[in-house]
This record gives sequence, C-alpha cells and structure tokens, in this order.
Amino acid sequence: MRPRNRPPAKYLSSLGYTRCVRRVVSPVQILPMRPATRRWGRIVLLAIVITAVAPCSSAQPQELTKPGDSMSGERRRVRFRVEIDAPHHYETLLRERLSLMRWQSSEELTMPLLRRLVQEACASTQEALATDGYFSATVRATIDEAADQAIVRLQIEPGPRTTVESVQLDFQGAGLADDEGKERIEAVRNGWSLRKGDPFLDSRWVEAKRGALARLGRGRYAAAKLVESEARIVPEKSAAHLRLRLDSGPIFHAGGVNVSGLKRYSPAVVENFNPHGYGEPYDAIKMELYQRRLLETGYFSAVHFAVEPDIAKAAAAPLNIAVIEAPTQNLDTGILYTTDLGAGLKVDYGHVNVLERALRFRSVLDLNEKEQSLKVSLDAPPRPGGVWSTYSAGLERSDVQGLISRAAMIEYAHNWGLEHVPSRLFVSGHIEERSIAGFGREDAHAVFVGYRKTYRTTDELLTPREGLIGTMEVGVGIPALSSRKFARARGILNWLVPLGERNDFFMRAELGVVLAEARTGVPSTFLFRTGGDQTVRGYAFESIGVPLGDATVGGRYLAVASAEYTHWVTDTLGAAVFVDVGDAFDEPKAIDLALGVGIGMRYKSPIGPVRADVAFGERTGKVRIHFSVGYSF
Repeated sequence: MRPRNRPPAKYLSSLGYTRCVRRVVSPVQILPMRPATRRWGRIVLLAIVITAVAPCSSAQPQELTKPGDSMSGERRRVRFRVEIDAPHHYETLLRERLSLMRWQSSEELTMPLLRRLVQEACASTQEALATDGYFSATVRATIDEAADQAIVRLQIEPGPRTTVESVQLDFQGAGLADDEGKERIEAVRNGWSLRKGDPFLDSRWVEAKRGALARLGRGRYAAAKLVESEARIVPEKSAAHLRLRLDSGPIFHAGGVNVSGLKRYSPAVVENFNPHGYGEPYDAIKMELYQRRLLETGYFSAVHFAVEPDIAKAAAAPLNIAVIEAPTQNLDTGILYTTDLGAGLKVDYGHVNVLERALRFRSVLDLNEKEQSLKVSLDAPPRPGGVWSTYSAGLERSDVQGLISRAAMIEYAHNWGLEHVPSRLFVSGHIEERSIAGFGREDAHAVFVGYRKTYRTTDELLTPREGLIGTMEVGVGIPALSSRKFARARGILNWLVPLGERNDFFMRAELGVVLAEARTGVPSTFLFRTGGDQTVRGYAFESIGVPLGDATVGGRYLAVASAEYTHWVTDTLGAAVFVDVGDAFDEPKAIDLALGVGIGMRYKSPIGPVRADVAFGERTGKVRIHFSVGYSF
C-alpha cells in the first residue's frame, strides 16, 4: 500500500534511502525487495492494491456492475450527486480532493464511467486513510439509480488508528568508534520524533527518517545514509513496528570552500569566517555558527551549506556554500513590549555596503518606558581568521528604580568568533550624569580597556539540551582618564543537563566584582543591579541593588544563581519549575540574597527558547509575570 504523497524514489535515493518498505503483515506480506526481483515486486504490489480496494465493494453489487443492462442504457447520459457518511474531517477532505466530486456537473457522463470513478474514489479513500494511520478502514460505495438523479453513497469507517508499538534504531559505520559520532547517535535516539504510542502517519514516518539522517550527517558524516527502513503494520492489532538502520560512512575533513551566488562581494567575505582549518574534521556546531554568522552580517538573505559527499574526497572534502545577497539597505521598525521595560518603539536602519567596500553601518533607536537610546556602529568586513573591527558610539537615558542616568559612549572593538555575542578586545570612553531620587546628583567618566571571551559546548545551537554556554569579561578603568580607578570582572555560566527523553535540568550562575575604593565615580554601566526576566524572577527589573536615598543604585558586587527543571509535554512545549536567588551589594558582608520561586511554560521556537513565567518574590511578597527569549550572556 503506497500513499500518493510519498516522495518519489529518485528523491528518496538522493537522501540516501537504499531500501525502504512498509509491510502490512495481514492479509499479505510485502517483504524487502532485491533489485533483481522488482518485476515480481510490482506484481505483489498490484495484488495489495486489489486487496485494498476489495472492501470497497457495494452492499448491492449489482448496482455497480449492472451486467444485464442494454447497450443503449449503458450509453445514456446520467447526472449524480454524492453523499458521504464519514467523520467530519475526512468528509471535508474527500469533498475537496476526490476527482469524483468534480464530475457532478458534467453532462457527458455515462454509467460505466461513473462506476469506474466510484471504484477509483474507493481506492483513493482507502489509500488516504492508510496514509493517515487507518490500515483497517472500511469503505463502502453504492449507486442508487431509482431517482432521476443517481445518488452515490460513500460510507467510511476508519476503524482504530494504528500506533507505534516498537522502534528499533541500528547504526553502522565510522561513527560507532568516534566520540562525536557516539554523541550524534545518542542525539538521533533522543531526537527520534515518532515514539512508541504515537499515531503512525506516513508523513511523520518520512519526516522522522529525514530528521534522523540529518542529525547523524551534519557535515562530519556527509555520506550518511539509510541502508534499511521498514514499517511492519499489523492491522488486526492496529500496531506499527518500526526498524531503521543508518550508516554514518567515514569522517569527512575540511577541504576548500566553494562560494556561489556572489555579485557585490569578494569570496573572502565568506571564506574569512570559516572556522575549520584544512584537514580538520567537520564539526556540526561550528558549521551552524558559521552559517548563522554569515546571515548576521547582513550581507546575505540566505545561506546554504553542503559538504561534498564523495567518499573518495573525505580526507579533504570541499564545503559548497550557496548564498543569496540581501539588499544593501534595510529598515526595520516595530512596537515592542517586555515585562522588564514595558511598551516601546524600535527603529533599526542598516547599510551593509558603504562606499561599496562591504563596510556595515547600523543605527538603532530604541524607545521604551524605562530606557531610551540611540546607537550607531560601523563594522569592517572580516579579515583572515574571522576577525573584524567595530567602531561605535551611543547616547542613552534611563529611569529605573529612582535612578535617572544620562550617558554617552564611544568604543573601538577587535572581534572574533562566531557566537551571537563574539569574543572581543575593546577600549571605550564613557561620560555619565546621574540623578538619584532623595539623594542628589553624581557625575562619572572613564576610559575602559576590556577583554570578553564567549564559550560554548552544546549539542544544539538554538535549542540545546546539554552542554555549557557562558561569557567572561575583565577590564580596567585607566586611572589618569577615569574619575575613579577601578578594575572589573564578570562571568556568566549556563549549564544544561538532559534527564531522560522529556526532562531537562538547567542551572545558571553569574558573579561580578568591581575593585574600587568606592562605587562613586564609577559609571553605572560597570556597576551591578539585578532582578527581572533573565536574572532573579519575582522582582522588578533591576530592583535589587544598593539602597540610596529613595533609589536603588548599582553595587560593586553581584551574585546570582538559578536552578530550573522542565518536563516536555510535547517535542516543543514544556512546563517548568524554578528557583532564583541573587543580590547586588556594595560590601561583601552586606550580601542578602533575594529568593524567587515559580512555574512557567517553555516553547522551542525557531529563534530560541521562549519562556513565560509566574514567580513569587520572597523579599517583596509579590507575584510577577515574566517573559523572555534565549539565554543570557
């Protein structure tokens, strides 16, 4: 029984499918076919189609066959209408899809043709139901010719839906002896989407196989293929037994880069970001980061990677990169709302080919209830090794927890790395004027030299379940050029641990310190406050800090920790419980950790994990709602 929406054999072959068959063990078995027996295989398939159509026989067979009718009666023109007795969803679908329905308005229809159309409709219905998991469905058809207009009655009884009873995943190839290969095999097992108890749908079966092959391949095993695929259906038990064997093939190592689709830019714009050295084994996370970095430059609207899958070239396999260049100028506007900052307006303008030298200019105007800022930047094109320079300046005003700050900054940064927040060495100048409710005014300025390192080791890029993500930043305010001599260090670490197939544990820690004789004279951007969507939930944005007058200002020390457990109800939707603690303080002995506990919803979206939380703040005794996307760096 072959559903009509199954991808053609040529397409399956291009995915590495060398043997793929769905077996119905009652009443007839379809066994895996060798190439030499394809002709006999077609005969067996024809027998199955006839068997599938057999239940479509009429409750009044003579009305479909009518062997005694005269030739003149057979050739007379007939009109008919169709009545369908089926579950509403299938009735609607059949009325839209069956070719029989389109003949109802024909004036050239004869009875023999109508009977053939009814038989075809039965076969199509049976096939569609099997594709949707109903392998023991009954389809009956009758033709009532008593009235002036014939009535075709289709009665559909889907029966019980077939569900997955067992899944067997087997592997072979170099991946079995390779550490990363073993991790990928485990990822295939954990990420298998058609699990025991799920309805067996042909579309989900095809998608599950495609997903397993993609997880195993992903560059390093470019020649990975499906060597065996079987869905054994037992209609009388409404059960499907699935078996898959995948071959990883050899490990592929980096060769050259072939770029196509460029019109305005040099190939070096693409090649200089390549994280793989010649002969180095391809790494899936590096390739995903590489692809995302190319998109984030703004040069391209689409980027497609494909490692040359020729096994003979595995020692130095070329990476073929196809790009579509984006418009050189872009303007984005949006009305936003966050639980931390309230309602806001954002205007983002970019030009990615200034002076036709691949220089990237960007200006962002961000206005919300608590912060208003204008930032401009100019990025140079990447140099060999994936490094680039950024020149930026900005103005900002904020009014948060009784502290009104007006600040200006300029900065030069030397960047490298593929993360969304790249590693960098930078020097910046800052001037700030701040008004503190109930206290007065303070001024501060600094020239700061800093270093930031971003770190990642995870199993996935956008929705990781295992690994570490973090950043570390250190720097000093130059004494002769700053209102206060100080040094600063800050680190954030996110730790993800899978607990079985549908349970995850997440921990986050953040520590910060400013080494200075006092906090006065240090610009607010280098001091610490906490509380809000991605820090200590249950508290308002940056409401945890040093009390001063009627305001809460930044302190010289920061300590925050979070622990969260998530149970995934579906592959993309989960429920979470969490506990957060943290404080920002000015003296080590003044630490007083604020506690927040709560529950939330998690959603794996294309832009990263989405969180909606309800949290109780123990210090304030209040409940707050929080919404956030992604991980904090």
